[in-house]
Amino acid sequence: MWGRVKSLVLAAVVATAALVPLFGDPRQTPVTHPLWARMLLRSLEMTDAVRASSQASQVFSALAPRDSLAYSADRFLRAEGAELSGEGTASVLTAGTTPAEVSFAIPVAQPGDYHLRARLAGAPAQPCTAEVRPLAGGEPLKTFTLVPANETSWISAGTAHLDPGAYAAQFLLPPGASLSQVEVAPPCVNPIEPAGGWQSDGVTTADDLAVTALKAIDIESELPPAATPIELAGDSFQVEAPPSAVEARAAAAGLGKMTLKAGKGGVRALVSFEVPESGLYSIAAFTTPGGGQRFLVDGCRKAIVCPSETSGWRPIMSQTFAAGRHTLVLSLAEGASVDQLRIERKKSSAADYVATIRRLGFDPGPQGAVARGKALDAMRFVREQRRVLLSSLCGDRVLIDESPSSLPSQVAGGTGIGTVPGRPGQGGGGIDVPIPPPLLPPQPAGSPTTP
Repeated sequence: MWGRVKSLVLAAVVATAALVPLFGDPRQTPVTHPLWARMLLRSLEMTDAVRASSQASQVFSALAPRDSLAYSADRFLRAEGAELSGEGTASVLTAGTTPAEVSFAIPVAQPGDYHLRARLAGAPAQPCTAEVRPLAGGEPLKTFTLVPANETSWISAGTAHLDPGAYAAQFLLPPGASLSQVEVAPPCVNPIEPAGGWQSDGVTTADDLAVTALKAIDIESELPPAATPIELAGDSFQVEAPPSAVEARAAAAGLGKMTLKAGKGGVRALVSFEVPESGLYSIAAFTTPGGGQRFLVDGCRKAIVCPSETSGWRPIMSQTFAAGRHTLVLSLAEGASVDQLRIERKKSSAADYVATIRRLGFDPGPQGAVARGKALDAMRFVREQRRVLLSSLCGDRVLIDESPSSLPSQVAGGTGIGTVPGRPGQGGGGIDVPIPPPLLPPQPAGSPTTP
């Protein structure tokens, strides 16, 4: 009996060895772009979203959204009580004589405000309901009411702040209502993709691995500096402030550099800065988070600093800026303060990403194609680092008094609150600083995403 078992084991080993020359060692097989993109989503703990994405184009869009994430009706995750007709962009889900419930998987790789809308038709007297909730289950994060028209048309639901993860957009359709398309418009985020974009027939290189991994864990702030940083102190901000915030700023005036601090009710402030040349920039701030902070750049890219009493330098965001003037609107909850901002252009060649990720503890290997074994190592590295990042996220919980409707109209000078001499628009209440249109560069055309 034992001899027969040994013979079977030996035969299996010989058969496996014979297959290696034919098919190659799976750990040494080069990894394609579609495979690495799926592996990267899994390392971001979005396995359910990967299962719901059958095409390479859908996986690429989850990591590097160029336009809205569009879902035709036949791409539903679950549908109960609805009948599907047509295919692709012509498909429609229609509720029968009873309400129907349909949901779509929404992968989110970067935090921000995501806008949801749907193409609906139905009786205006019977509104539809939409909820955004974690795909793994739990309470809805946001609930919307959509009033359809008799003819099929786009209906805006609203905006929900989503941290990275997999979500479900769940719709409750009243009897007779139909849904033909769902769109989720992402905020201004840096796409997670290789330098040349995702290619359906591309082979993943060590450079691709370094670039995408560093972007996925959102630590491009670790890239080496390319120029002297732009530094802004608290007195550079134009403030819309309740009296308590004004008092805090005036009290800090004797420190040489004024600290912007929020009192009860919070404070909102604005600063403009000039970027001399286009490129990748990182914004860092010396802060005390207090009740929380919200940074909004060019009315588009948003970053949240969670409540804390620990002071120090914090990376806020990394963003590609066009040369020219940009604006940052800062919202501080009670007890939060900002002493200084630092805006620094970064070196961003593939070699810089490779050197940086090696310094952080992962070696993507030599130049050239990446084998599956190295990609699996990269997955583990991204997963571990991403968990550290996710532990620092808290949604958008910055509580400030939103009642003021005017733009900030005061700026702090070197000796306290007042005007800045020699500036246009000067008056008893300070100066007016118009907010220019966003100067974030237009996104280039999306990379080929044919499966």
